[in-house]
Amino acid sequence: MYIISSNRLTTIILAILFLVSCSSVQNTIPPHELVVSEQFKNPIGFYDATPSFSWKLPQHKNIKKQTAYSIVVASKPELLPNNADLWKSGKVESEQTLFVKYEGEKLSSRQKVYWQLKFWDQDKKSSAWSEVANFELGLLHNSDWQAKWISLPKVDKAKSPKTNKTSYKVQYLRNEFTLDSKIESARLYITAKGLFEAQINGKKVGDDVMAPGWTPYNKRIETLTYDVIDHLQDGSNAIGISLAEGWYAGRLMLRGYPKVSPKVMCQLEVKYTNGDVKTFITDESWKATQEGPIVYAGIYDGEQYDARKEQKSWSLTSFDDANWQKVVTEDIDTQISLTPKRHNTVKSVEELTPIAITEIDKGVVIFDMGQNMVGVPLIKVPMDKDGTLKIRFAEMLQQDGRMYTKNYRGAVSTDYYTAKEDGQIE
Repeated sequence: MYIISSNRLTTIILAILFLVSCSSVQNTIPPHELVVSEQFKNPIGFYDATPSFSWKLPQHKNIKKQTAYSIVVASKPELLPNNADLWKSGKVESEQTLFVKYEGEKLSSRQKVYWQLKFWDQDKKSSAWSEVANFELGLLHNSDWQAKWISLPKVDKAKSPKTNKTSYKVQYLRNEFTLDSKIESARLYITAKGLFEAQINGKKVGDDVMAPGWTPYNKRIETLTYDVIDHLQDGSNAIGISLAEGWYAGRLMLRGYPKVSPKVMCQLEVKYTNGDVKTFITDESWKATQEGPIVYAGIYDGEQYDARKEQKSWSLTSFDDANWQKVVTEDIDTQISLTPKRHNTVKSVEELTPIAITEIDKGVVIFDMGQNMVGVPLIKVPMDKDGTLKIRFAEMLQQDGRMYTKNYRGAVSTDYYTAKEDGQIE
């Protein structure tokens, strides 16, 4: 007979309880990396009213696979997980973790949706519920828009220095509006026939580059949504938009110049804490000019920036726009769909340092970035007032160290910067 002492028995029982406890904790690790459709994480201005859900299982030695899942979807986060009002998938016997289709209540423009899930492992043990993820739909239909397309009555062109290439001059458009109550949320819905950059009260909206991007303009125009509550202030506010030709009105490859000019449209919807919603739109009340520092900006030919024309307060309420022109408007074409963008926008993702800097001629310097890339130069150069800096771009160097540009054919691909005063520009 083997007799276990009371102390040893206690130790064994505690060890067993500890192992059981560890096993229980390990099997309650929730799924993570919750995304919708094409891997969007908690998006706003989302395009898909019938999204799909994807997630990842925990990386743990005791979790070998998923045998089932359960997804719950609700209109408010506090309804999860037990009182979901939009969809309960129930326990679904499946190993699928990618693109599980939503099958719940119909969703509508502007609606914010919350979702959560759990899974069962190879031992049929349930995980804990995941964190709550969400998505917010954009304006899904043309009828959701009250705004109109706006532009200057006549949009002039400018010629690239020392070439015969012309591009539309950049338009600067602005308006002011007043907020008279405490704000709960604010969304700026915006798009352009061309490329835009928006500012509210002097602060840039978003971190996108070349927004909204290319699209087949005769069929679909993509829209973007921004949360701008942090841009707004009590009382008077100002919004400004700079607008360039982009792919819409610029020359596209070998097609020449289209007979259209850039236009922009936006709709700012502000929800007050008392439940009221105030909407501000692009309409006849806006004013515009082409007398700004960006003289022109073309995808193939580059940009001309004249610092002498800077109007630093143009998107502030303190700015005097008495000399600006009234805009003209254009109604939305019901045959062309306005749809929220269904893929990520272009953003700056990395800052590169040249691997070599070589002066090949007096005043001509080659900056070798070490790779073919797309980007914007960050420069710090001493300049004289009214002097112009020329920056030429190329994809590769020749054997003699000079730039090779024959593959650019007719593209000028050159930026010009004119200084407003003596000193270092950056």
